[in-house]
Amino acid sequence: MNRSVKPIEPTWYRLFVILWMMIIALQWVDYTEPIWFQETTALVTATLIAVALCEALLHSRPRLNWTIKGLAVVVILRVILGTYIYYPNGPIIPDQIVQLVVHASPYIWFSLAAWGLFDLLIRLLTDRARVVMFLSCNLLAFTILDSFTSYYLWGNVAWLVFAGLGWLVCLHFRKFQLKYPQGWVKLRKEPLKITLNIVIIFASVLLIGISMPSVSPTLTDPYSAWKKRGGAEQAPIPGAVPSSETSVITTPASPEEVLSGYSRDDTRLGDGFDFSYSPVMSIASDVRSYWRGETRRIYTGTGWADLSKEGRDTHFYAGGSDSEPLVNREAGKVKTRKVEQIVTMQTERTYPVLFGGYSISRVEVLDVEEEVRPRMNWASKEAELHWNGFRGAELGYNYPKRYKVVAEIPIIPVDELRQASYDTLYSSQSLDSKYLQIPSDFPQRVRDLAQEVTAEGSTPYEKMELLQAYLRQNFEYTNKPDLSRKQSDDFVESFLFEIQQGYCDYYSTSMVMMARSMQIPARWVKGYAPGSMPSAETLQRFPEMDSGYRVSNSDAHSWAELYFGEEYGWIPFEATPGFDPTLLTPEEESMETWAEDPVEESESSEESSSILNEVDPGTLRWVFGLSVAALVLSVIYLFRTELSLALLRIRLGRSLTWGEKVSFEVLGTVRRLRRHGLYREEHETMRESFDRWGLKQPEWAHLLQPLLLSFEKANYSPKAVSPEDWKEVKELSRELCKAVRAKRKQR
Repeated sequence: MNRSVKPIEPTWYRLFVILWMMIIALQWVDYTEPIWFQETTALVTATLIAVALCEALLHSRPRLNWTIKGLAVVVILRVILGTYIYYPNGPIIPDQIVQLVVHASPYIWFSLAAWGLFDLLIRLLTDRARVVMFLSCNLLAFTILDSFTSYYLWGNVAWLVFAGLGWLVCLHFRKFQLKYPQGWVKLRKEPLKITLNIVIIFASVLLIGISMPSVSPTLTDPYSAWKKRGGAEQAPIPGAVPSSETSVITTPASPEEVLSGYSRDDTRLGDGFDFSYSPVMSIASDVRSYWRGETRRIYTGTGWADLSKEGRDTHFYAGGSDSEPLVNREAGKVKTRKVEQIVTMQTERTYPVLFGGYSISRVEVLDVEEEVRPRMNWASKEAELHWNGFRGAELGYNYPKRYKVVAEIPIIPVDELRQASYDTLYSSQSLDSKYLQIPSDFPQRVRDLAQEVTAEGSTPYEKMELLQAYLRQNFEYTNKPDLSRKQSDDFVESFLFEIQQGYCDYYSTSMVMMARSMQIPARWVKGYAPGSMPSAETLQRFPEMDSGYRVSNSDAHSWAELYFGEEYGWIPFEATPGFDPTLLTPEEESMETWAEDPVEESESSEESSSILNEVDPGTLRWVFGLSVAALVLSVIYLFRTELSLALLRIRLGRSLTWGEKVSFEVLGTVRRLRRHGLYREEHETMRESFDRWGLKQPEWAHLLQPLLLSFEKANYSPKAVSPEDWKEVKELSRELCKAVRAKRKQR
């Protein structure tokens, strides 16, 4: 029975295929960059580069190839997650390994998916039909996305066409080499003429693609047209929600699903949800901030009591540029910075409050006529600005589309506060019992845990820092906690001792209640995390995009605020891992510091025994880059003979015979011996040189003589050379070089 033999894949072709595949993969990474988190983009990019390098250098050694790939993925996960997601602490074994395992999900699935797809496609796309089908699907996907969305993808399409043409040209030359080896040899003798034509064509295609002007979509995508077929698009209908990070959105065509968003009902916390990335607002601000909404103070054991049971002391506020500044009664006496923030809503939902950074001092609604008056109520003790709609002309909507907030950002002297004792902070006034409220059946073991965790702190602020660090480092963040573990009726107790995983509501509520158990006034706050600011490259791709912070429903968040007396007021604390509190200190009072992306806190020397915590992320990235470079150079050195043979094979345009490999190895050994002082004279034959070296160093004769015989056999009887001869020559060469180096060291 005849069996088809798979043609040998030339080394140069495999290297080019890896290059083309990388170019195509990076176009998809570029497309997803505005959608993914920064750490996800960095993780996938680094994984693709590592996998491509391993595939290029270690293809002939499958076991080593897969081993190095696995180690590279682990190192990449450690560096990137340790930079963006969590704070590594403790010894590498076992503490940091355990932390990496805990925080690896879901990020590891992105790495494994990138790795798996790359390897799978490299092995599947072996003929012209499959390559053309793959390129066509990619091209079709990019053109549809460019035509029916606001994404500008002509540059990506140009790179895709460039890679596709390169791949097809390589396929053509690969078939030509295998079918006409003699013609291939002649072709290689005049490479400049062919290469120049290919470069000109490719450069023209790429230049045309990246030079296309940016235009908005001219067609409406079918999905949007179908949704709007009956008139204006209907806004989602908010319903009862289980947490501050979730809202229920129900559509007639789909069953009820729980999605992230700003909640209206916090009386029962803890249910799982799915992330919704629908936009909420964009905020132009020089200061990166949490966008504060409402607070809650009555803990029920299952959640937070409704606003109607708490009550608010409010007064009417009309807003406007000429209005009196709003007074925050418990803001403390620390210095503040005034920051203007312009909020542009991108949803039809109506919210009970207006959002702003920390404490709002003035609001001006920008999208209404003079006769239309906003109705707002200011709760000065809670620093909440409640929204009650418009009065005057009918607008067709009941929540401002655009408004300007002047926020007062406190400058917290952390070093000073860290030294302040309990008596210093709270002796001048009686504590407000409303913010120390604890249910009568609050579990004792939660109180005991709070005391145990903060025992090393000598002041209230130090204790709260220890409590915050404990919550961030010892529990797993997930939007779908395993509620089957829950046994206790108390929400905080079940999180700390049973479920031990959750999202922001779990962490923030536990922080508030554990602080209260130690007589530190605390309250629960909900709003939105800062969101993301588009990069310069993204703004260039999408010129119509707002340059401010983009906040979506996935950024809905809750955190804790703790009261540190009349001098310092309420200070936010962030107990949820992966989030960074926006706390302004005197040392960081520069606008550039606030405009940057969040920088993760450094662990104190008492909390960490790992030297990695003392190194900033930039240094870690350099170390990672140098490590990868060292790995690549080591692999090149270890397999230098194989790489040299591969280059020789490309140059000859055919596979090497065993005799040629033996000759190449012996000649390479002679070149290496030259570096150690053993020179072959120009007039000498190989036998004369080897005989002279043997007379000079008789102890090497048992190595020199077999090498010489193998070389002569390879040159005069090449067909008689076997793979065993090749292996013997490699071993003799290594032993001879080793003996020469040892002799040189003795001198």
